[in-house]
Amino acid sequence: MPKKALLFVTALTCILVVSIIAFYARETQVERGSFPKMAAAEALSVYDIRNDSAEAKLAALVLQGLINQGTAKIYVLTRESNLDQTWLDESGKSYQAVPLLTGSNPGLRTLYRDYGDLVDKLIVWEGSRDWTFNIALMKGSLEKGLPVTDAIKDGLTAEFGSKPAEDIRLNWAGRVEAYDWAIDNLMPSLDKRILFSAGLRTPDWTAYPWNIFDYAVASKSFAFYLDPSIPAERDEIVKIIQKGGYPPGTPVLGYAPNADDLNDYTNPYGVGYVVSDFFSNGSVWSSFASKTYSQPSGVAVDAQPGKVYVAITASDGDNLQYDQQLINHFRNEAAGQVPVGITVAPVLQELGTPILDYFYSKIGSNIELVAGPSGYQFIYPEKYSESGYPTWLSRNRQWLMDAGIHTSQIWHSPINSVSHKQMADSLVGSGVTGLLRGDDGAPINAYHGIYTVPQGNMIWKNGEIYSVLSSVIEDSEKPIFHTIYPILGFYGTDADGQAAFFDHLKAEVDRLNRDFPGKFVFLKPQDLVATIHKLMTDNRSVNFDANNTNQESIYIYEDNHTAMDNGRRYADGASSWIYKFDLADDVEHATLTLAIAGNYVVDVSKDGMKWNHAANAQGSVSELTVNSDLSSWLSRNPTKTVYVRIKSGSQQEGDGVTLSRLSISTE
Repeated sequence: MPKKALLFVTALTCILVVSIIAFYARETQVERGSFPKMAAAEALSVYDIRNDSAEAKLAALVLQGLINQGTAKIYVLTRESNLDQTWLDESGKSYQAVPLLTGSNPGLRTLYRDYGDLVDKLIVWEGSRDWTFNIALMKGSLEKGLPVTDAIKDGLTAEFGSKPAEDIRLNWAGRVEAYDWAIDNLMPSLDKRILFSAGLRTPDWTAYPWNIFDYAVASKSFAFYLDPSIPAERDEIVKIIQKGGYPPGTPVLGYAPNADDLNDYTNPYGVGYVVSDFFSNGSVWSSFASKTYSQPSGVAVDAQPGKVYVAITASDGDNLQYDQQLINHFRNEAAGQVPVGITVAPVLQELGTPILDYFYSKIGSNIELVAGPSGYQFIYPEKYSESGYPTWLSRNRQWLMDAGIHTSQIWHSPINSVSHKQMADSLVGSGVTGLLRGDDGAPINAYHGIYTVPQGNMIWKNGEIYSVLSSVIEDSEKPIFHTIYPILGFYGTDADGQAAFFDHLKAEVDRLNRDFPGKFVFLKPQDLVATIHKLMTDNRSVNFDANNTNQESIYIYEDNHTAMDNGRRYADGASSWIYKFDLADDVEHATLTLAIAGNYVVDVSKDGMKWNHAANAQGSVSELTVNSDLSSWLSRNPTKTVYVRIKSGSQQEGDGVTLSRLSISTE
């Protein structure tokens, strides 16, 4: 039997926090099966490996994974700033801290002393041939083998006795050859629910080895580390996905040598990204029961001319290691004093419910949990498998609903592209009302009632929020909407590298309010979306230039390949666009006025499906003012919603319709 420490430490959670979590979360027996989940242990044994060498840490993490294949009972301390201990205490799980042996590599040696009998053999790898570590890891997960360097092997056998050893250091000439062998010999026995892009990142692995390996081993998953910038290695990634038969929606955990752009090479084959290289104790966190969550819906304010409405959203919550680090920010006294969105990973519903429990217990009324890009996985929608994208969207919808998400992010999906429209349509009725788009500063888009808003100015340094917002000019005739996107790993730390996001944010907002009293209204992202929606609801008049600014775009329900022509909206051939107007409930009469030119057909509808002609012209008519009585479309229309569709009266390219201005009067 393993030697145990005598003292059990149980983390206590106050009754108030438990009641808050219960309000936002509930356990669910419905497992999506997206991620392998380990069986839960009644109590954890805790080993501190922070003072071990990099090679010893890697061996300890793999040994943790081997042990936790049965029951997740081993927890290690490996992260900086006591982070693993902090989360362990917050989890409420009973645990015992195991006293360590003295001498070098005390964590690994103590863990091996206690559980070495579970290891059938030692598998020797070489750091200069990084593929040997990955092969040793996968072989070990299937064959009860422990990957070790030659020096670690010698130390363990000298202290604890001999063990069969398999030396694989010279078995393959390079990465492609090694992973080809793994595809043929290991993949058939490995789990096909997830993949790992994880290995020895040069040059920093010798100082900061990644932590994700325990979960890779516990889940018995394929783990590659290949550089997509090298054509042969890029092809090998594709081969791994295709030979494994991984279905659409499969996640790849870890990280890649070329960072985010792994998406370019996995998305076309239906594999999304869950960044998690330094995510620690995944084999333990996955053993907690899955849960679903809820957040209050967005609350609108009355948007007033002359004011600037600002939503701030912190970056990088799609990265599981950043989610673990967020606790240092949430413990700051300034947390919750300014409305803000904090991005998180919805997959923590299966991979770490204690982490989400903590966040939901701390959000209060001023913090909104927002899904990182591009929802439950980090993907580039424009690159994602066309045949697999509907499956991904369906799963994304469910993950976001079950996480209580009202605002998500979307990257690499142009406004009104097929991927963007499919994303918006998939979220209608889900509770998600807004998408933060990270690609450019395109105006607000309201396709089918899902508001796509620019993610905003990327903020890297303390003081830049003030610099950006102090330069925004208010408009006495209309409200201004602005979004800000601080990069948490830079803006959120002080000169000593300590968590300071909420301190920085509060100081900048206080300064802005002091220097510009009454100018700014700070809102959570979902509240900004609700405010935009309210602005275009129950209108008694509408008046805008068709110039692709927010004043027009918030009314565009569909944009089917229109363009801008000298500051006017233009459509020809088969292109068209639809405005949606929600008029006041007591309105009985209204007049639509268009400043329009060219060949045009204007149709009006109560529901956006059944259309009737309101105006038309043939023969490249010069711009004129066209009035149309909307009264018949308001009759027997309790919602007072009117759709206006404008399209070319000619199917010939270059002979279409141009709109410069639209207004609706109800007087």
